[in-house]
This record gives sequence, structure tokens and C-alpha cells, in this order.
Amino acid sequence: MDEKLVPVIANKKSLVDIDMLRRSSMLFSVLRDEDANAIIQLGCIVEHPAKHMVFRVGEAGDQLLILLEGRVKVSLNSADGKEAILSILEPGNVMGEMALIDGDTRSANVTTMEACSFLVLWRRDFLPFLERNPHVALKLLSGLSLRLRATNNMVGNLSFLNLPARLARILINLGQQYGKVTDQGIAIGLKLSQEELGNLVGVSRESVNRQIRLWIEASVLDYSQGTIVLKNSDALFRESLNSER
Repeated sequence: MDEKLVPVIANKKSLVDIDMLRRSSMLFSVLRDEDANAIIQLGCIVEHPAKHMVFRVGEAGDQLLILLEGRVKVSLNSADGKEAILSILEPGNVMGEMALIDGDTRSANVTTMEACSFLVLWRRDFLPFLERNPHVALKLLSGLSLRLRATNNMVGNLSFLNLPARLARILINLGQQYGKVTDQGIAIGLKLSQEELGNLVGVSRESVNRQIRLWIEASVLDYSQGTIVLKNSDALFRESLNSER
């Protein structure tokens, strides 16, 4: 589908929520007002529909994107077409910085999970800005380092766990990030198919389906049309400690 480009205009408040970016973005949280405004004025707003491939592995990396609204998944595909989800990003997160900095091609796929809007910055404009403002470059590198560490920790930790423990840890993490307390339990405010859950854990949809059904029967969780409600987080936490494969 075609993307919709909207130029950034002087009245930034109507397009970019600066306060939200300061709360949720490691990059914007340390910027002076003049630096934040300068970055915004360098770019434009791009809107993508749900389930749209924003960019894919191997494409030229000439843009940095800051997510303003919606959620996206960062993933890789194996030679046989299986998807591995590396992370799920929310408003304030930066993506595409690796290719932007080193000039190489994209190292992962980014796909919208719902309708999203981005602030897009081009390499030709942003790199000179970083050269003039090295403190901004250092913060960008710090954020990239944290994301790589988190990915390494997740892959390392999950590799030693059995399926129920791996899935339990993923669900607990999702509950911490996107959960809302309701009368039924902790409702995860992020709809995920069983295939997407399998891609997060690194197993087949069928394996996830069997484990989800067991937990539904045991009243550990509810799962309906992609919405997950954690009814017994303590049981999931105990399951997550089981490392026998």
C-alpha cells in the first residue's frame, strides 16, 4: 500500500507530541528544546496502515524512523521462510539507526502491527546534525547498545528453557510492558496471533496452541481473538523458573 507523506510544519504540537517523546524516547529525553525542535524540523511524518512492511532486510538504509503512534515488530526470516520476532516497539522507539550510521543495508524487517505514524529523518540531513551535536549521537548509540544487550539477553536466556518456561517468560514480559489490570486479570493490550507468539518464542504455532489450551483449561489465562488475559500470573512465574528442556 502507498504511504502517506505529511510535511512537518511549524505548528509541531498538532503533529508530534513532544511530551510523549520525552517520556518514552531515550533519545528525546535528554535533548534540549532547541535540539528536539531541530530534529523534528529535519523530517516529515509518514503514516503506514496495519501489517505494512516499513522496510526489509537488505534494503538501502537511508532513513531513521521514530515511532509516534502504533506498534511495530522487528523480525528476521530464516531460509525456509520462518519468522523470528526480535522485538516489539512502541511510540518513542527509534529504528533504522544501525543502517543510518554505518551506511550498510537494513539488518532486520520492520512491520506495522497496527496503523502507525513515524517521524522520518534522512541520512543526508541527520548525519550533519549529529556531527554538529555529538551529545545527541552518543545518546543514540547508547540506545542502540541497550537494545542489542536486551536482544542478546533474551536469546541467551530463552535458549536454555523448555517451551512452557519460554512462553511463560514472554507472556510475563508482555504483561509488564502492555498489561492493564482488570477484574479478570492482567489484560495484555497487544493482540498477538498464536503464530506471532510462536515467532517470539521460536516454536511452531501448533506447539503454542497446545500449551495455551493447557493453560486455559487450568485457568492460568484466557485467550480470545488474539487478546490474552493473564488470570494467574503466579503460576506463570513458577513455570518460567523451570529450565528443564
